Amino acid sequence: MLVEETFNFLTRLLNYIFAIPMLILGITGSILIVIVITQKRTFRQNTNLTYLLAGAIMTGIHLPTIYIQMILVYGFNVSLMNTNEAACREHTYLRYVTTVAAISFPCWAAFDQYVGTSRSAIIRNRWGSLRIVRLVIVCTVIFWFLFYIPIIFFTGITNGVCNFKPSLYTTLTTYIFTPLVYGLGPVGVITYCILGTVKNLRLNNIHRSHEKLAKQVRAMLIPQLIILAISGIPFGFQNIYLDMTSHIAKDAKRIAIENFLGQVVLIFYHFNYVFTFYIYVYKSSEFRKVLRKQVPRCIRACPIYPTDVIINNSIKPLEINQTNFTQTV
Repeated sequence: MLVEETFNFLTRLLNYIFAIPMLILGITGSILIVIVITQKRTFRQNTNLTYLLAGAIMTGIHLPTIYIQMILVYGFNVSLMNTNEAACREHTYLRYVTTVAAISFPCWAAFDQYVGTSRSAIIRNRWGSLRIVRLVIVCTVIFWFLFYIPIIFFTGITNGVCNFKPSLYTTLTTYIFTPLVYGLGPVGVITYCILGTVKNLRLNNIHRSHEKLAKQVRAMLIPQLIILAISGIPFGFQNIYLDMTSHIAKDAKRIAIENFLGQVVLIFYHFNYVFTFYIYVYKSSEFRKVLRKQVPRCIRACPIYPTDVIINNSIKPLEINQTNFTQTV
């Protein structure tokens, strides 16, 4: 009983100390990425950064809609998704869609750098078009929305927990789709594309006007690759363990330990979303330059008026108390 209470307390403590600050940092970082990329024309016209912008937007959707619910469950024992069938299906569906969509765009950014250094001018021009990039982004989001539609029908509440129902689709998702899409796939794609880009640059010696920025984007992608490898693979295989032990009777002590370890894995996996902005700031001098210029400008664009100011499509001047003024004189 003491061990169970200890691990339940540690699970809540992880949320208070790590999860909540990470949520705030992640949402703030996503907003700042959008501000920086959209405020500079060369950034908006850069295909690599357009993909990263799409990833930041999906992260900004994922963190408040999905991660907040996880914090409420493990940190405050408040959960609508474990008591309402419709909320359970909606949460699981959006969790998979937003998670996979967000990690798809760094893969596309790495691919964009790879084809951008190709010896074929046709390939470079085709994939270097912003119109094509935007089409790819839209198609990627639509694809994942359609791909995970079956989750709505194979998710439900079992023993007070929102989870997958036993089915062939659940088995495929647990043992194939999740490990591949959440960890092994992105790591493999980014690694292959970055190595291919370096090889192309050495062989082709292609000169590009934005090579400095492209080099910095590659430097921004490499830490994301490392974080994906460290956090994504354990997260992908966690569901395999839970499925393999789902038919085993577990006492309260084992459940408490599994919840604690699951929370640790969940926090590590969300490093992918939380620290993206801070990686970009550290690795790119161009990114830092625009950040220092645009953020103060955005702050100045939102003036703070005194509480006495009345806004009715106009600003009412502050009135001077004539009596007090006369007494003072």
